[in-house]
Amino acid sequence: MAPNIELLRQLAVPQSTISVLVCKYASEAFAKHTRFVEAVHQVMDMGFNPSKMMFAVAIRVLLKMSKTRFESKFELYKRWGWSKDMALSAFKRYPICMSLSEEKITKAMDFLVNKMGLQSANIAIHPAALSFSLEKRIMPRFSVIQILVAKDLVKNDLSLSTILSPKECGFLEKFVIKFQDDIPQLLSVYQGKKDLLEVGSRYENVCVAEQL
Repeated sequence: MAPNIELLRQLAVPQSTISVLVCKYASEAFAKHTRFVEAVHQVMDMGFNPSKMMFAVAIRVLLKMSKTRFESKFELYKRWGWSKDMALSAFKRYPICMSLSEEKITKAMDFLVNKMGLQSANIAIHPAALSFSLEKRIMPRFSVIQILVAKDLVKNDLSLSTILSPKECGFLEKFVIKFQDDIPQLLSVYQGKKDLLEVGSRYENVCVAEQL
């Protein structure tokens, strides 16, 4: 491992970053030196800053993947409308987006692009969105946002990070609890106990009754 650590120190990688690599990702820190050097040079060529933690994360991702598998992810993202520059930019923002399984990427992209109508380019700007659980995080949160947008309670231009990045307590406080008086079923929708059609039809009936 010593030659690998020495290389990182020569590049002025912070000791805190080196410690994380050694303690959390020992198999990568102990990688064969020639392979480690190759990964470091590749990351440097991509423009990663050695002083940032993402530098070490990118090295780890490259060391865990074969070149063929890494390139296959570029092809996968290309099928969803990303250029190679967009994919590289996404990798620099969130290196883990290249190590996600093809199934996970495809399911998340299908939901966000085909069902929610998002532009794939926007997902490239927020690639961490692809790493979240589709069933436990992405779908429940978008179900809530769809209702709030339909009722003009929030704007329809919320970013992916605004919707998906907050921890559960933060999302609940900002988008569910805040609007409970307006939409009592919102928590049930978030928890999967009610669907959008059920809530929507109920509100249509309320509006008709009010007009009468």
